[in-house]
Amino acid sequence: MTSGPAIVAAIVAATGAGRLLHHLGGVFRRRHDERSTEMSEQPSFPLRVYHWRWEILAVTLLPYCAVTFALWAGPLWASLVLAAALGWAVLRRRQVRARFKAVALQHRLRAVFPHLRLPGGRPTILWSRPRGGDVVVSLYGREAFDHLHRHRAVLAAACSVPEVYVDRHPRYASLVTLTISADAPKREPGRGSLPSNVVPLRVHS
Repeated sequence: MTSGPAIVAAIVAATGAGRLLHHLGGVFRRRHDERSTEMSEQPSFPLRVYHWRWEILAVTLLPYCAVTFALWAGPLWASLVLAAALGWAVLRRRQVRARFKAVALQHRLRAVFPHLRLPGGRPTILWSRPRGGDVVVSLYGREAFDHLHRHRAVLAAACSVPEVYVDRHPRYASLVTLTISADAPKREPGRGSLPSNVVPLRVHS
């Protein structure tokens, strides 16, 4: 009988091989444009794995842990733990839904970044997390703040929200925070029209 770690290793290897072949195929098919060579570059393979880390864990580590625990604990305890997990998910459904939304918004932002033609290339999304009714996304991008602030309407349309606030880190200029708000735009002229105004969020403190 094939062991659990071997199955997981095979799934991870197959997923990585598929992503690598897709990446190499995109490299060979890519058309080089002298005016936008830097913007048309695809992320490296490790960066792609980091971008899809939650999806990869969901189809590899999570099933392996569930099957391993069910075989070890038996059907009774496995059923009780499954019922408890489902009950917790129902009770915390808002938090669970917000976490899924935060992950989905990362992919929407990565899809729209190439169309913005940012001077420093497409920014790298470091992480995202729900905060209240908003989703806060931390980015790393050289010379990205002014251009992202100028294209806030495009970012909001891509995320299907009424407003996206762009804040710069008070110490590190390459770190930018996007606050994706599902509420109506707040009347804050400092954040809405003055890109030079730095609004340090609690995440930066």
